[in-house]
Amino acid sequence: MNTKQAVQEIGKHANFLPRERGVALPLIEFEQGRVIMRRLYYYTRTVPNDGMHITPPQFVGSADMTNGKFIALTKFEGDLKPPTLAPTPWKHERFRFASPDEILVEFDSIYELYDQLIPGFIAPDAPVRKEMVVGAKRYLELFEKHAEKPLLPYYERFGGKFLAWVRKVAQEK
Repeated sequence: MNTKQAVQEIGKHANFLPRERGVALPLIEFEQGRVIMRRLYYYTRTVPNDGMHITPPQFVGSADMTNGKFIALTKFEGDLKPPTLAPTPWKHERFRFASPDEILVEFDSIYELYDQLIPGFIAPDAPVRKEMVVGAKRYLELFEKHAEKPLLPYYERFGGKFLAWVRKVAQEK
């Protein structure tokens, strides 16, 4: 299952969530020989004269990219919570696109980068190829552009090994 398919599979099960929701970029983990993708869902609210505010994640959707199966969409609680964070509400300035077509092209590009990088992540002893370095650098640019800054501790908690690996590869020459 590629990244876009996993995103779509998780998304099919999130249709019952309110429209006032946001969804984090995919968080990738390698667990017991399986590539697991998680997507965190949070609520959004536009506050007049103050921009968009977001809540901590309320739900987490997951898929096993190794076998192409949806795992679950569950309430985000218990062991899933990261360390204590600043009090909410959290303000988030989302990047503004000129058109919906630009959104689709950019996110297709992000998903392709995941597909390019995940094989190296799960085989960390394999040699780093030049295209992986270029892809890692581009991924980090897009991550910086689109990741919700208030949710960075969640990204680190649930995809930190992947992010650390990408950062390391991006430093290669």
